[in-house]
Amino acid sequence: MATPIGNLARFRTLLEASDFDAVIALSPENFPFTAGCFLWSQKSIRDRLALTVWVNGEAEPVVIVCQVEEPQVRAESWAKDIRSYIEFHQSPMDLVAEVLAEKGVAEGKVGIEMKYITAAYFGKLGDQVPTAHFSPCEDLFLNARMIKTSAEIELLARAARATEKALLATYATIEVGETEKNMANRLAAHMQQSGLDRVDFLFINAGPNTGYAHQDPTGYQAREGDLVKSDVGGSLHGYPSDVARTAVIGRSSSEQRSIYDRLIEIHAETIEMARPGNRACDLYTKAKEGYEKRDIPFSLPHAGHGIGLDLHEEPLLTSLNTAAFQPNVVICIETRVRWVQKEGYHIEDLILITEQGPKILTSYFKSAEMFVI
Repeated sequence: MATPIGNLARFRTLLEASDFDAVIALSPENFPFTAGCFLWSQKSIRDRLALTVWVNGEAEPVVIVCQVEEPQVRAESWAKDIRSYIEFHQSPMDLVAEVLAEKGVAEGKVGIEMKYITAAYFGKLGDQVPTAHFSPCEDLFLNARMIKTSAEIELLARAARATEKALLATYATIEVGETEKNMANRLAAHMQQSGLDRVDFLFINAGPNTGYAHQDPTGYQAREGDLVKSDVGGSLHGYPSDVARTAVIGRSSSEQRSIYDRLIEIHAETIEMARPGNRACDLYTKAKEGYEKRDIPFSLPHAGHGIGLDLHEEPLLTSLNTAAFQPNVVICIETRVRWVQKEGYHIEDLILITEQGPKILTSYFKSAEMFVI
């Protein structure tokens, strides 16, 4: 049986301090957080629900999964009470209703992930447990997951380092005339060879296609003087990576060097702000001011994001987020600019917030100077 990786001690504390009698987790992020088991079918087969019901004051949850997934869950989960339903013959909501009644909370306040559960399933649960008072509980989970354990930090760092290695190996072998699709195929192979379990997203573009945020690799053939921009990620034991790098093929122009150097200055200033006590909105403001000071257009919704079981999670580095950083928060800081159908730049690094200040976890493929292919 596995040992919990996520910050369940913080979760229990927050749950006990809440007014929830129980909470139900069913998203691909909060099910593994509370059950300790990653089921990839959660993302690909939406009807095959996996859930946990955690009663306030109890040490562990009841786990509810499809019967075909039960053997894996029993092998990997740290929870003891595991129950299964037969797909197409039973509804997982039937088991949820049974657990709520069994635990004596069928008339209580029950938290559920309203942003994830479908209207059909929520309607069925309401019919099954008409006396329960259901309320959104996403904030409780996000707050708990925001502070990472040492095991989570290690997994995130390993996933990011593997992605960096793959990017550097790919960039170092790009040739004039090579297509974006060929670059992407080689990058995907390098990502798996470097230790990632899977490739989750793969955006690598050259020349005018770098002006788009997330364009699938095309048949465009790279030319001398083109920028090559990537934003890629994979996952390791369910924890994702998210790294972006920009390089140039051959000799860069004076304008390209100027833009990149100014972006790196903004990037460094923003990272320096990632300290306990500073707020997420402070980093956004610092980045915005840096763009304006250096005469680079700024119209970005965020300057980065937290990362954990979800690719984008709290704290989001937006102008509205007043949450203060704490030690062991892990964030991605993104500095980028794009001119559609011309060119674009993207630099993204993984940062651990510590008592001593920001620690850059993506230090293998360094971004301080633009890489020359």
